[in-house]
Amino acid sequence: MAKILIVDDERDIVLVLRTLLTSNGYEVREASNGLAGLKMFQSQFFDLVITDLRMPTMDGMSFLREVKQLDPVTPVIILTAYTSLETAAEARERGALIYMGKPFQIDELLSVVNRAVSKNKGSAAALA
Repeated sequence: MAKILIVDDERDIVLVLRTLLTSNGYEVREASNGLAGLKMFQSQFFDLVITDLRMPTMDGMSFLREVKQLDPVTPVIILTAYTSLETAAEARERGALIYMGKPFQIDELLSVVNRAVSKNKGSAAALA
């Protein structure tokens, strides 16, 4: 079972993501800010990370940078209600798999998650 870390300070979004992902067979862990998410990421393996962009303590862009320094292979999806071309470009430059606006389409997000996890599992198997 693939393991996904959700990092978001909006409880409603976390609830929607948790429900969506667990009902599709994923194991989910949650953190309410970037620092808490980073601690979890440092202590556990995750097949995928989904993070908000704007959060207290550590924002999603800083969190992305730290995650990619620790493990450049783990895919990261950034969700945000504050989309802009500049932050989308920056997220891609820093290694985000995809930058998605909130509200998001459930089917589209699930499709991206499924592809990212499948690709990451294939990469991990090739390294073993």
